[in-house]
Amino acid sequence: MASPTVPAPPVVHAPPGTLIGRAAVGAALLFSVARAVVVLTGGLPSPAWDHALGVAPFPLSLLVLVPVVVSQRGAWRRPARLVAAGPGRRRVPAAPAYGWFAAGQVLLLGAITSSPASDLFRDPEAPTAVRWLLPAGTASLAVLWLLLVTAQAVAVFRGRPRIDLTPSGVEIHEPFGRRSIPWAALAPGAPGQQQSGGTLRLRVVRPDLVERRGLVLSPASAPQVLLGWLPVHPWFLADVLRFYVDHAEERGLLGTPAGDERLGRALGVG
Repeated sequence: MASPTVPAPPVVHAPPGTLIGRAAVGAALLFSVARAVVVLTGGLPSPAWDHALGVAPFPLSLLVLVPVVVSQRGAWRRPARLVAAGPGRRRVPAAPAYGWFAAGQVLLLGAITSSPASDLFRDPEAPTAVRWLLPAGTASLAVLWLLLVTAQAVAVFRGRPRIDLTPSGVEIHEPFGRRSIPWAALAPGAPGQQQSGGTLRLRVVRPDLVERRGLVLSPASAPQVLLGWLPVHPWFLADVLRFYVDHAEERGLLGTPAGDERLGRALGVG
């Protein structure tokens, strides 16, 4: 007798905000690589165009940072909703602002390949301290910056930062690390609605249950969620977390249509 066919899990597509962030970083990487190739092969034949290529990353980086600044101002106008992320999982995805921020960092990092100071480093009449020590210090800082920017770009393509809610707990995916917090580890009645759209601080009563991976800055007993990179209303997120902390019987329905309906009815949102 033929074995029953197991249906394939539904395909979860990246939300638009994540795709926009990836596109911004990808475009910045392509531009920076193309610019580096031109610079390292002698530059453009026209001095005017060569100069324009040299300074282009600076206005471009300022331009892509405009959406970052604008996005930080409208926390209370953000939507009150979660995104489906597979069976038994609901998500607050990354906002495109983090992708724009990382793209600006990529452009600025690429600019150091042909900064005005590089001509001074190659000048044989410049003092020894300038020709050797200053380039060495600049190179060291560039390596550290490269590691940071690389980590930011990787985070964007991995869909970070984001928050995943599952029947077992909360998963906070930060740019450089992740923490998993079981519902049983969170204090009842918390978190409350915040007066600021910048940070949501969780109250943990069982820090021994919290799992941490990678680089996370806030302590296990008081983890912080940076709301600036999340396209969700701050009070709605606080209400959702508190609902599942206080109603253990509802956690099994989390990530299902029935669970979404019950959550919306309890919080008064459609």
